[in-house]
Amino acid sequence: MKLLVSAIALLIGSNVAAMAGDQPVKFKLVTFYVGEKDGGYHMVGVTVAPDGSLLGTKDFMTKEGPDGKGSGHSTYSFPGGAITADFVFTDDGSQTGGKIKGTYKILSGTGVYEGATGTGSFDGKWGDHSPLKGAGLYDVELDVRTPGS
Repeated sequence: MKLLVSAIALLIGSNVAAMAGDQPVKFKLVTFYVGEKDGGYHMVGVTVAPDGSLLGTKDFMTKEGPDGKGSGHSTYSFPGGAITADFVFTDDGSQTGGKIKGTYKILSGTGVYEGATGTGSFDGKWGDHSPLKGAGLYDVELDVRTPGS
């Protein structure tokens, strides 16, 4: 699995500015289904920089209603700290794949993201709609605000 994630990272590029302050953090997110827990889906992911290097990881839970709308809670871990956020999304797809669009509300941070607040968005595809077989691929932008920025 590590080899697959590393290979995916080398193929993907995007704009990224992973730094603290009042600046957007942009990256690609590659996600994988882990299993079901407490009525929701447990997922993990890796964040990818423009040069294909791995920036960090994401661990998250989602719950989705029959109308394709859902919510979740996630933690992004980067070398300099972590960002925790809640999110809501709309899934326009089927049981085998689809397109997801959503927004984040940043709740907290650690390290260089200590005291973080802000918002964000994501947009991408999963399952048989994704260009990556067996994984989701998303564009993510977080508008991270830290105290003093």
